[in-house]
Order: sequence, then C-alpha cells, then structure tokens
Amino acid sequence: MKLIVNQWGRYHVSQDVVAEFERAILSDHRVHEISQTNPAAKLLASSVYYTWRALYEAGYRSSHKAVPDVRRETSDGHNEGYFVVLMGFGQAARKAMPYFMSVARKSMYVFDAWPQTHDKIKAFVNYWAVDHAFISSSQATERLSKSDSRCNFHWIPEGIDPGQYRWYPYEKKDIDVLHLGTGHRRYNAYHERIVEPLRINNRVYTCCKVEGQIIFPTREEFIDGLARSKISICVPATMTSPERSGDIETMTARYLQSMVSKCLIVGHAPEEMTRLFGYDPVVEIDMADPAGQLEDILDNYADHAPLVERNYETVVREHTWKQRWNEIARVLLE
Repeated sequence: MKLIVNQWGRYHVSQDVVAEFERAILSDHRVHEISQTNPAAKLLASSVYYTWRALYEAGYRSSHKAVPDVRRETSDGHNEGYFVVLMGFGQAARKAMPYFMSVARKSMYVFDAWPQTHDKIKAFVNYWAVDHAFISSSQATERLSKSDSRCNFHWIPEGIDPGQYRWYPYEKKDIDVLHLGTGHRRYNAYHERIVEPLRINNRVYTCCKVEGQIIFPTREEFIDGLARSKISICVPATMTSPERSGDIETMTARYLQSMVSKCLIVGHAPEEMTRLFGYDPVVEIDMADPAGQLEDILDNYADHAPLVERNYETVVREHTWKQRWNEIARVLLE
C-alpha cells in the first residue's frame, strides 16, 4: 500500500496530528510513502481537484464518476492501493490528487467530517471510486453509511503517539489552567466566567489573549505547555462552534494530548468518548460556579491524581495511532 503524504498550502498546527498518524502508518513495513514534490505535477494535481470541485458545485453528484469500478491486480494477487489522511474535507482533498485518478484501490481517513461536508464527501468517494472511508466521528460515520455510495464507511476515532509528548510531576506543573484555542475553537462563554476570578486569586491561566494569535507558536512550546499544565479545558465543537459542527459531538486529539501530558481535563466528554473509555474521563464543567469549581480542584488537586493516572494509562494502552492503524490495516491489508 502507498501512503500519500503531499502537503499543500501554509503550515497549520493541525498538520502535526496528521503527521503523527502518518508516522504510525509508515512504521508498517507493508506501507510505502509517496509524495508529489514536482511543481508541474502539483499544478496538475490542483487542476484535477479544482475541476472536480467546479463540477460538484455545478450540480454533479453521486451519479457521476470519473473512475470506473474496476480493479487492477498486481502480480502477487493483491490490489495496489493508495491511502491518504485528510484534515477536514475542504481543499485538503487536493492531497489525494492525482493518485485517486487511478483504478487501483483507494481509501482515506477524514478528520472533522462536519455535516456541511457530507454531500461533498459522498460525491467525492463516488466520483473517484473510493473503496473505504475511515471517519473520526461515530455520528458522521453513521450518517454517511446511510448513503447509496459503493464506498464503505468505518468509524476509527482519533488517536495519539504518546512518545511525542511528555509530562512533569504535579508539583512541578506551573500552569494552573490551560485553555487552548482561539476564535471558534475556544469556549468563550466559559472563558468570560473564569478569567477575572482566576486573575484575582493569582492563578496562572494560560489562554489566547490576542484574537488569532496561537498561544504556543512552536510544536516544542505546545508540548511543553501541556506538560506544565494542571488543568486542561476541553469541550467538543458542539459547545464552541455549533454553526460548524451541528450536533456532531466527537472526541478530538486535544483530549488525548492532555491525557498523555497528565493534565486533569475539565470540560465535557462526548458520548462516543465515554463509550470508548468505559468511564467518564472528564470532570464535567459546573457552569453554575465555574470559577469556584476550578478553585476547589486546584486546592485539592491531589484528590484528582487517580483519574489523571487512569486516563494516562488508558490512552497509552488503548488509544494510540498504531492501534488505530492496526484496525484499518485489518480492513485493507489482511
């Protein structure tokens, strides 16, 4: 199998999560990396993608196909295959080009499959004869599976590579509360209720102070910031940007990153997350007294250490990217 690792456009921190997953996939000796670096070839790939998008926007949907439903067998009896990891389903889909023009088997993993992208995903997998689509959200997978597409949709939750992160002993953590995100990614209704009380009580509250500015500009600073934090605020997009996520409530990498950094998570656990863990790994926000709740937790932080340790051990044991790839490989390679 060939993993497509093309990178398009400017760097964004979300690409680090994609890179983590790709490294786990490439640790499988059955997978080989391919990347399109030639400028002319990249121009061709963009042209193919934007032509498809123009057709889609003009009204071409699932009944239109660019690739016939045939499969080319290799000499060892197995189908050649391409796999691509996509962060969302906007222009990120360019990454699949021009390889998805092939009649070989094609599969993809999609983060952030929000409701407004579902029609486009269904049109894309039919147009390019995609065999398998692995989706990070259970709700999105369920809805996409109800389409008349020949593509098989599978739920594979987000994962993590614990080796890419670190943690400090509780007594050495010098950030009391970490609230990552800016704009629609931050829970502003909650932020406004806690920022002043935390300041008055001389708590170290690390959050975005300038709209659009990333709290930790580098990957190293991000990893260190998580390791230094006692509490990490994590809520699903349904609470921060429902206009984008609709009612799709899904576990994101931020929860897992916080857990392997041994932060206590205060926020809300998506239903699929409690299903995966077999217990609620998150301290539910008390919106009746959010600042008071944080003060009580910080004053009695040692009482929460068992949950922090349980979360860490559960993620390392059950929720790594290698384990996620093994689930996918059983479908594609075995």
